[in-house]
Amino acid sequence: MPTRIPRVTKTEAIVLRHRRLGDADRIVTLLTPARGKIDVVAKGALRSRSRMAGHLEPLTRTEVVLAHGRSMDIVTQAQTVDAFTALHRDLDRLSTGMYLLEATDRLTFEEADLHTVYDLLHAALVRLARGDGLQLVARTFELRLLDATGFRPEWSQCLSCNAAVAADDAAWSPTSGGVLCATCRSSRGGAVPIDSKVLRVLRAFQALPYEEAARIRLEPELSGHVEHVMHELMQALSEREMKSAHFVATARRAATRVAELPDDDDDAAATRW
Repeated sequence: MPTRIPRVTKTEAIVLRHRRLGDADRIVTLLTPARGKIDVVAKGALRSRSRMAGHLEPLTRTEVVLAHGRSMDIVTQAQTVDAFTALHRDLDRLSTGMYLLEATDRLTFEEADLHTVYDLLHAALVRLARGDGLQLVARTFELRLLDATGFRPEWSQCLSCNAAVAADDAAWSPTSGGVLCATCRSSRGGAVPIDSKVLRVLRAFQALPYEEAARIRLEPELSGHVEHVMHELMQALSEREMKSAHFVATARRAATRVAELPDDDDDAAATRW
């Protein structure tokens, strides 16, 4: 006998995104531990008096009650479990959090078993909110997300001949998802050299447990190069531009420019001296 679908279910979820449905409703994309990624309807969420709207915003871990519908389930109740409020006080962390959501959304499919992905995303958001390093959180999450969704990049062996690739003489291909040796690099269109330090960092982030990877300290320039490689890879695998990745880079440049502005107090002190 076919399994009977419960008329009402209750689940924890992380809100990935939402979009308008008509004048008053929204379609909300949720990542859940048991049901994976699902689209649900939040009726009246666009109305000013809606009690659910604030509990169904992206970057919110929430508990929802869903009523079974013909095409999509309907949210009947929603209650925030964790709003990750610290992220909303820091533009850099907020933009990185939104990037993690978009990366998750782009690389997962509806109704697939995503329990591991849910745990990865939840852990990454908690680490981001408590103040862990942005590069550490983002890069380790990307690599573990790719592993969990079947897109694990190859940083050590040649994609063509399986030979071990020396970090000092490697090329890489975003569309192929890994490195190529000196002999095989010409056989893959779009393969470009990759800095040996960048490759060593990526190998370490992929191989080490999070606590050990946290011991790695990167200079800003190297950090930027590692980020660029990973954003290229994520964009190639998702087959379209990662809008939040562009926003992350823009926010970081803005923050750098602000940090480089002279401090009035320092100027005054220098003048006194």
